[in-house]
Amino acid sequence: MAAKKKAQHAAHTPTVTTAVESDVEEPPGSRRLIRASAARGSREGRAGAPRTVAFLEASTDLTTQVQVPQTPAKAEPRVVREVRPRASRRVALRDVEVVVLFSEALKMERGRPEDVVADEETEQVARLVVEALQDRVASVTAVGVWNDLRASLKAVPAGAVIFNLVESMGGEAYTEFLPPRRFQRLGLRYTGVPSEALRLTGHKMLAKKIFEANGLATPRYQIVRRTGQKRFDVPLPAIVKPVTEGGSLGITHEAIVSDPEALAARVDFVLTTYRQPALIEEFIVGRELNVAVWGNHRPEVLPISEIDFRWTDDPMRKIVSFASKWEKDSIEYRETPGICPALLRPAERKRVEAAALKAYTLLGLEGYARVDIRLRDGMPYLLEVNGNPDLAPDAGFFRSARAAGHTYETMIAHILELGLERAAAQPHQAPQPLARPLAAAAA
Repeated sequence: MAAKKKAQHAAHTPTVTTAVESDVEEPPGSRRLIRASAARGSREGRAGAPRTVAFLEASTDLTTQVQVPQTPAKAEPRVVREVRPRASRRVALRDVEVVVLFSEALKMERGRPEDVVADEETEQVARLVVEALQDRVASVTAVGVWNDLRASLKAVPAGAVIFNLVESMGGEAYTEFLPPRRFQRLGLRYTGVPSEALRLTGHKMLAKKIFEANGLATPRYQIVRRTGQKRFDVPLPAIVKPVTEGGSLGITHEAIVSDPEALAARVDFVLTTYRQPALIEEFIVGRELNVAVWGNHRPEVLPISEIDFRWTDDPMRKIVSFASKWEKDSIEYRETPGICPALLRPAERKRVEAAALKAYTLLGLEGYARVDIRLRDGMPYLLEVNGNPDLAPDAGFFRSARAAGHTYETMIAHILELGLERAAAQPHQAPQPLARPLAAAAA
C-alpha cells in the first residue's frame, strides 16, 4: 500500500527535466578529474583514474538528465527570526563520536599562487569546529585529507559521524562532491550537503540551467571553453568567472569588463589560469545579498545579510572580490562589512526568501547552504548557491545564524544535528564498520 501511494504521488508531482549533456565539458588542462560519461555501471574497474586522487573512480557522470520537482508557486519559506527550543532528538550529541574531516592545502593545481589562502582557511575552521563540539559530544578529532580519502577514512571509528569540511581533493577544482559520494556508498553518517546537490551547486552552469527551467531569475550568461573566441552574446558590462570555483577565486576588478577586447582577454585569462571553462555573466548593478538556508526536509531561511561596499561609490567596483574576502591589508577587506539583518522592504524580503528557498529545494540541498543574490529594482537575481559554505566566524553563514540568536557553538551543533537527523531518516544508510577494506565495503 505504501509503495502504491508513493507511485501515485510521483505520478502527480510535476517535474522539470533539463538536458545538460551538450554544455558540460571537463576543464582544460593535463590533469582532468572530471570525465563525462553516460555509463555508470563500470566505473570501478576502468583504467586511467587520476593518480593524485586515489579514491576517485575513473569517470564521473555529467551527462545526466537533471530532473527536479517544480516547487508550487505559493510555497512559503520558513523564516527564522529567533532561536526556539527544539524537541528531544533521536540521538543525544553526548553519545556521538565526531571526526572533522577537512581538506589540506598543500598546493593548488590551478589558479594564482595567492589563491591557496582560500584552502588554507579550511584547517583553521576545522580547529574551531573541534573546539565548538568538544564539550557537547563523546569525542571529536580532526583529520586532514589531501588526495587519498581511503587512507583518511581509516581514522574514522565505526559508528562515528563525519563533520564534512572537505572542499577539494588534491588541490583540484570541482571535486568537493566526491567525498560525500563515498560516504554515501559506505553508509557513513556525515554533515552537510549530499553529493549530487554539491555536483550541481559546484558547477555554476548546471545550477543556472535549473534556475531557468523553473522560473527563477538569473543573469544572462555564456560558457566559453576555448581561448581566442571573439564573438560573445552576453550584454556588457559583464563579469567573467571560472565556472567551478568558489571563494571568489578569479574575481578581481579586472573580471568586470565593459568592452569586447577586455572581455576576450579576461576569458582567455580564466581559461589558461584556472584550466576550466569561463562563465560570462551579465553584470547586475544592484544590492548584494547572502541568504543562509539550513535544514533537510523542512529548510529554514535565516536572516538575510547584505554586503555593504562602503569603500567605493562606483557601482562597477561593488563586487565580492578576492581581496575583499582574503587580503586583510586591503581597503576592500576592511571596508566591505556584512549587515545582518539587511534593511529590506517586506515585499522585497519575501521575494528574496522565497527565491532562496526554491533554489535550495530544486537543487536537492540538505544540511546548510548560502544563496548569493543581486537585488535590482526589487527583483532577486540568483548568482549562485554555495553548498557547505564557509563556517568561519567572520563569514556570511555565521553572520546570519548569529542574527537568529545562535552562538558559534550552537550553530555547529545544529549542523551536526541535521546530519544525524538525515541519517536517522534513512535507516538503509546505517554506518558500516571500517575494519574491513574500504574497497570491499564499496563493492
